[in-house]
Amino acid sequence: ISLSCQAVVQMIPTLGNTRRIFTVLFLVLVTTTTVASFSIDRLPSPLPSLSVKRIRQQPSLLFAASCRQNTSLSKIMSSNENEMEGSNAGVIIVGSANQDLVAYTPVLPTRGQTVMGTSFVTSCGGKGANQAVAAASIGVSPNGVSMVCRVGDDSFGQNLLSNFRRVNVIYDEEKVIAKGSAKEGDEGEETSSSYHTGVAPILVDTQSGDNVIVVAPGANYALAPSDVKESILSSSKKPSVVVTQLEIKPESALEALRTGREVNAITILNTAPAPEDWEMSDEFYQLADIVIPNETELRVICGRPPHDEEGNKDGGDVENTAEIEMAKELLNKGVRRAVIVTLGARGAMIVERNPDKSQEEPTVTFVDAPKDLPCRSLPVVDTVGAGDAFCGALSAYLDAGLMLDEAATKACGVASMSVRKRGAQDSYP
Repeated sequence: ISLSCQAVVQMIPTLGNTRRIFTVLFLVLVTTTTVASFSIDRLPSPLPSLSVKRIRQQPSLLFAASCRQNTSLSKIMSSNENEMEGSNAGVIIVGSANQDLVAYTPVLPTRGQTVMGTSFVTSCGGKGANQAVAAASIGVSPNGVSMVCRVGDDSFGQNLLSNFRRVNVIYDEEKVIAKGSAKEGDEGEETSSSYHTGVAPILVDTQSGDNVIVVAPGANYALAPSDVKESILSSSKKPSVVVTQLEIKPESALEALRTGREVNAITILNTAPAPEDWEMSDEFYQLADIVIPNETELRVICGRPPHDEEGNKDGGDVENTAEIEMAKELLNKGVRRAVIVTLGARGAMIVERNPDKSQEEPTVTFVDAPKDLPCRSLPVVDTVGAGDAFCGALSAYLDAGLMLDEAATKACGVASMSVRKRGAQDSYP
């Protein structure tokens, strides 16, 4: 390029005025393009190096890249180490870590029925771990994602911790292995054993992607409220977002919200799984800035019968009206900012307190995955972990500074992308 430019420069005196102008413009264009290309090659990139061929093979990677690039992170990416030194500790997820045992079948069994499956896989799971991996995988949380959990001293536990390291989820190596023993047996029987890592047998319908799950919590129930409080307060930098779910002991989840509020973090409660043999106190709602149930969980925590028992068959508008009213009930119980109801293929509904104090009626916003989602036309394969993908992504986007509706829109995109592949954490970007 240099030799060619020298030759052109030598020709300039022999050219007419018009040609001289065009020749000079050409030289400026070539020089600028060359310098820019060398500069870009040397810039540190927040994205992994992806070939064009690989992006074409996996459309979800295209959206994953846009998730990272379109989050108004120019200030974060350009910050120097001194600016980052005084910032917060990012996202802390307090919750469960399970080994998923997944069987795929063309038809889910009814009570007493045995059906044949088509395949079986084991994968890393647990609602808390899923959300932590989803938050870390999109790479937008400026100060990283930490996980507060307990696993057993067994192969399943080591597999989960290895996966945390792989995706850069931070955890306390000294405390993550559950100590002590778990009581077993019938009432009055003095038997005990060491904690096993939580497991979740899952059945997935290969036709619809629907699933049923049974969770054996194991070491997850070894996470005590005092452990939660210590983990959040001992961080050298206070978190900006604290997230918890109900796959750990209720008192431990409540402590996560209480301590998160104490350090002025955004507190998020994902009401999954919905309580069955216990009732959530109003303190859960009063300590939560954002509560995230799905449609079924919303009905359970609001004391409503399931859809099929209520006989509500009049269409989406009637469904939305009922869900809006139930979300308002939760706001009235003390939720500080918003209730976000995940609606599956319909996206999510945000019922948010009106920032205008003169308007007491909450605002209602419906959001869905971005229209340009590359994998939107692909078939739904497996819905396991989609709700966790939404919760984890939402926390990361809020940590990055996005407004709630924008964060929820992008989180819908991550969740929509996850259902196009099998598995929970394996399906995240």
